[in-house]
Amino acid sequence: MEQSPTTLPTLESMADTRSQVNGSSLKQEPSEFLEYISLFISLFGIVGNGLVIYFLLFHFKKTSFIVYILHLSIADLIFLLCGSTFIITDIAHSNSKRDAFRSDMFLFIFCMLVLFGYNTGLYLLTAISVERCLSVLYPIWYQCQRPKHQSAVVCVLLWLLSIVLTWLESFVCVGEEEPRFPFRTCSIVEIFLFILNFLVFAPLMVISSLTLFIKTSCNLKHRQPAKLYIIIITTVILFLLFAMPWRVMLMLDNLLDEKDSFLSAFFSYTNLLSCINSTINPVVYFLIGQIRGKKAKKSLKDILQKSFEDKPCPIVRERPGHYEIGALHRQQH
Repeated sequence: MEQSPTTLPTLESMADTRSQVNGSSLKQEPSEFLEYISLFISLFGIVGNGLVIYFLLFHFKKTSFIVYILHLSIADLIFLLCGSTFIITDIAHSNSKRDAFRSDMFLFIFCMLVLFGYNTGLYLLTAISVERCLSVLYPIWYQCQRPKHQSAVVCVLLWLLSIVLTWLESFVCVGEEEPRFPFRTCSIVEIFLFILNFLVFAPLMVISSLTLFIKTSCNLKHRQPAKLYIIIITTVILFLLFAMPWRVMLMLDNLLDEKDSFLSAFFSYTNLLSCINSTINPVVYFLIGQIRGKKAKKSLKDILQKSFEDKPCPIVRERPGHYEIGALHRQQH
């Protein structure tokens, strides 16, 4: 079947990559192999993000940073759940050679949910970076004048923004056999989203993280940076490296009038990278929580609690013989 010019890669390229590569089994194997790897990583990420959500909901005090991390983990969980479901149905479809496993409505809903999870994660990560940067640049305002429920309000607004933008892109650009809108309409939507995502949110995220890195690096002589600053900088870098290529592929596919089979084949690699990005955040929390920790065994709850501490550790340098000299001086007087 000829591909509609307004179909997202998640609708065709993600589901029909193997069938588009000239029917050669040698060319089909890499795509199929990548699907199985993506599925395995997604299942691992579902467990990891589920554990993080459980601990943050029921065992941690809801600080501003905890609220953001909770919502970010939910967005990653949505992305991984829908992505893994999509992969499972694609594998079942390719094995059964029937269309019963994936109707047009099923594809549309899950394409929309995958985009929804991705967009929400981008916006939340930008909000985390900006707020942490403001807390470092304007500590008095952050401690005294920051609204109490600012994090929750910002998260709700970003979820609503993601719903509107995801619905707009899905409704206009996810095509059918007879597209609802002409190709130019989808191009306008994609250009608008490109400006919003890559010229507004992404630069804000990068500039805030870079400022945070510079400010914390200047204080390394006196204090070790709080672990949550390390988490923010690390997650931003991983997002830029692993998640951004997936979004670029979606936009390129929608902006090109004639679909390129190379884009469809390359989409499997970017899909794998995006699964790694949504999976790796709980691993980052766990690893950073063990930095400079004692060798005694700790529970997962304790490790996560150490990860999300907003307190820098002072570096204490004691001079040899300092207390002995002071005691001797007091004895003489």
